Amino acid sequence: MGEAMGRGDTCVAPTVFAVVLAGGRGERFWPISTDAQPKAFLRLAGGESLLQTTVRRMQLLLPWAQIVVVAGEAHAELVLAQLPELPKANLLLEPCGRDTAAAIGLASLHIERRDPDAVMIVLPADHYIPDAGAFAAIMRRALELLALQPDGVLMFGISPTRPETGYGYLEAGEPLAQPPGAFVVHRFLEKPDRQTAERLATDGCHYWNSGIFLWRNRVIQGLLARHMPDVWEGLCRIRAAWGAQDALIREYSAFQKQSVDYGVLERMGSGVAMIRADFAWDDLGAWDALARVQPADDSGNVIVGEVELLDTARSVVVSTGPRVAVVGLSEIIVVASDDGVLVCSKGRAQDVRKLSGKRA
Repeated sequence: MGEAMGRGDTCVAPTVFAVVLAGGRGERFWPISTDAQPKAFLRLAGGESLLQTTVRRMQLLLPWAQIVVVAGEAHAELVLAQLPELPKANLLLEPCGRDTAAAIGLASLHIERRDPDAVMIVLPADHYIPDAGAFAAIMRRALELLALQPDGVLMFGISPTRPETGYGYLEAGEPLAQPPGAFVVHRFLEKPDRQTAERLATDGCHYWNSGIFLWRNRVIQGLLARHMPDVWEGLCRIRAAWGAQDALIREYSAFQKQSVDYGVLERMGSGVAMIRADFAWDDLGAWDALARVQPADDSGNVIVGEVELLDTARSVVVSTGPRVAVVGLSEIIVVASDDGVLVCSKGRAQDVRKLSGKRA
């Protein structure tokens, strides 16, 4: 893969860049996740924030110079405070949120200025992957596959461990010759109902869409031009005026909000491959996810902060502000902060984002 760079067991070529997407709002983690401090900057699964642990994983493969973070303008100081080693030139600030297609397109313009033939690994800043070594091993296998198929688009599928209705799924088709565990992607399925999710979780050919991608920079630019021409034309105008904030604001604010999955990949018809990612993964989509990644007490409760429980079981209770007490309840979520208090059943955790437009 070329000259080794970085630290530790780094072994990838200097033309590989990681793009860490840190622009999400994390509405389902209200009231801890707010516009001022979104989900990626929270310490939900350990001592470091989700953003910090995401970047630490990438450092097994790449040096700081090849790690790019895309975030909202309002969070520039948060990013630099949590990642002081990140070169300031590698922090790209969106003037407004326009979902992953626009964010990836903006990153592609930055990367082409560094190396027009570069490879891009795209990954969300707010996912939980506890085994960094296993993650790095899968990335190396994927880079080997991309070297064999330089015009390819690679995704990373997670073997389901439960019938999850909050995730997108990938249907694996024919296996590829190399490496083992790689398949053609036949189709995408978005957030199925419970009955469908139960079938997908056990049929052996469907995988969770991890939201991690690998492609050459030129390839994703070509796909944006083909499938999202309005966005690409705006990106070209940003490119022509690179560094001009007024042009960035004008063009970026006119983009439609659309994910790269829907705007590009689902429209390709063919040419998308998937590698089975054999590492533990969780997108920490809502408060009930803490029960999967944090240790529980003898009654199955996950407790964070100043909390007292009595005759309470299988619940998630979090406080970053006042002391919280819960008596005689089960299967609930209670979250208290200086910005508000949330109380809901664990089964309705995904619905918290529906409240975002109703809060003062």
